[in-house]
Amino acid sequence: MNFDDSLCHAPEAEQDTPLTSASIHADFVDWRKGRRRYAVWGIDVDCAPLRAMTSRLRHVLGDCLLPGYERQPHITLRACGFPTPAPVFDDDYSPAHFACHIEALVQAQIPPFRVTVGRPATFPSAAYLSVQDEEGGIAQIRDALIGLEPAEPDFEFVPHITFGLYRRRIPVAQVMQRLAACPDVFARQLDVRQISLMTYEASVITGPLRSICEFNLAEGRVRLRRELRPFLTTIPCS
Repeated sequence: MNFDDSLCHAPEAEQDTPLTSASIHADFVDWRKGRRRYAVWGIDVDCAPLRAMTSRLRHVLGDCLLPGYERQPHITLRACGFPTPAPVFDDDYSPAHFACHIEALVQAQIPPFRVTVGRPATFPSAAYLSVQDEEGGIAQIRDALIGLEPAEPDFEFVPHITFGLYRRRIPVAQVMQRLAACPDVFARQLDVRQISLMTYEASVITGPLRSICEFNLAEGRVRLRRELRPFLTTIPCS
């Protein structure tokens, strides 16, 4: 089980059911197994224009969405697992795995790139802003990193910025009608110069993200956050 919103299939319009699926505020202890934080590689796009845009969109879908969504605007690239210096479970994320990720990024030599944030749309469980990867940077990073996404042949990664989870089942057509009528939603280009390893409190489905480190694409270097360096002692810090 994985509660990262990157593990979504194609938009609801391509699914069999015309309804959204409901999320709940709950601590899924069978999934966590006593572990606290879950990690993902992502692009931090937490800027004032996107905060304002996602806030407006949450207001438009207010009665449909799970309250208390605090996760900052971001584009998830790969799910990693639960960071731990002593892995036990299949979805633990070890320093050795992290070191492999960093080496893969260094070897890939992916330059900074640009993405376009576009119109809102929906997955069965989440509303999101679409992201166009015109220069292929997101695809290159995903190819370089090994993640925990499902291995099913029909799995399709869709770049996106989630701004809310649904709290009840409603017709997708109603959601799209509301989103289409939302004013001041515009395409915006973003320059991506670094990616971040982020974690969130696994017991809180809508909780905020915290960055562990950043990988600078232009320099091919990683910068670790001081308070989490003991976990990642195998990686040289800048």
